[in-house]
Amino acid sequence: MADEKKKPEKAIKKNGRDVTLSGSELIILLTFLPMVLVWLALGARIIYSASSSREILDSIEGLLTALAVLTIPVTAGFTEIFRRYSEESKAKKENENKDKK
Repeated sequence: MADEKKKPEKAIKKNGRDVTLSGSELIILLTFLPMVLVWLALGARIIYSASSSREILDSIEGLLTALAVLTIPVTAGFTEIFRRYSEESKAKKENENKDKK
């Protein structure tokens, strides 16, 4: 057994589909997802209600205000997610360029 040579371990290659989330990113996604779902449901409900009832269409200002108020944090959340993704992609490209040199 002492004479046996150890086989070299194969390097694990990342295929670009691997996702690693930190604790703070997971918390952001868990708190952000319900807000997006409510925003989408409210938008769908407004469209459905306005197209099926004339009374709702006449008093739609309150519903549109609620949708506008929810749009602000949803937009901020998407901005944060895209900013983090952009930074991660940029760092990954820089690392690949360093490895090539």
